[in-house]
Amino acid sequence: MTRETVAELINWRKFIWLVGIVNPCFMLPQLYLLWVTRVSEGLSFITLGLLVFVQGSFSVHGFFLRDKPLLWGNGMACFVSILTLLSALYLRF
Repeated sequence: MTRETVAELINWRKFIWLVGIVNPCFMLPQLYLLWVTRVSEGLSFITLGLLVFVQGSFSVHGFFLRDKPLLWGNGMACFVSILTLLSALYLRF
């Protein structure tokens, strides 16, 4: 059995789209809590910056591979991470 056959049997394309939709949602609770409490002291700007870099890089990689779930999932996650980073900077300074 080839990997293409296995991917077809388990509906891999649909699953990876679901993962791509869930990916940006992971940072939303942090962003919400940041704006509700207005406390940013617990956040690491280095970690958020690296997260933006990694998610942005994988999004660009998805663009070059013409892989829409990779492009959009990581692109939206990068956007939410940028909002979180900018919000934390705004609230801290």
